[in-house]
Amino acid sequence: MAAAAMAHRKNQERMARIAQERADNKAFVDDVMKTWDHSKTGDLQMDELQAWLSASCNDNQPVTESEAKWVIYMVQGPAPSASGAPETNSGFAKRLERAVQPRELPKALEHFMAYKKARGTISETFAKFDTDSSGGLDMTQLGNLLVELNEGEPVTDEETQWVMKHADVLGNNTITKPELIIAISLWYSQFDKRQETVGGGAMCGRGVFGAMIY
Repeated sequence: MAAAAMAHRKNQERMARIAQERADNKAFVDDVMKTWDHSKTGDLQMDELQAWLSASCNDNQPVTESEAKWVIYMVQGPAPSASGAPETNSGFAKRLERAVQPRELPKALEHFMAYKKARGTISETFAKFDTDSSGGLDMTQLGNLLVELNEGEPVTDEETQWVMKHADVLGNNTITKPELIIAISLWYSQFDKRQETVGGGAMCGRGVFGAMIY
């Protein structure tokens, strides 16, 4: 009897927490939309998303278009095609101009805050391989990065092309800073051959990058 009463009380407490979380979430969304939906469209357009993230989460520092598009990618993700095959990220780039829906705002904030936390590490890694200071890693530079991730072991052109294809969400044949998170995470999830010999220990190399994508 006592066990049943305790289980009932725990269930009531859990339901109360869920209800409170939903109420807090609605209040958060309502406040963001009231403040930043200047176009009155019921969603956040690209410039509104950038302004919100800049003022609310980025110490009033500008949020770049590529950073905003990365946030959109993270909250929306690739959509399956009519055939059921996953859409390529380069094809998905065509849909990155779309507005962020109110229900997506909590996730948008969560992903941007994770990105902000890792931005110093991202910038250092990016600068090391962006040898021409172009602001994007081309196929050769990406390959050099993957070789370092692979502890100096060769990486095939096919593997580099696969990472480029799936991490280049903007579809411009280069890897930007936000896309670097995706590229590194894809490498560790798909091509870390060291797992086969060390029992998966090499996956620890994901660090903050892996936590942001999975």
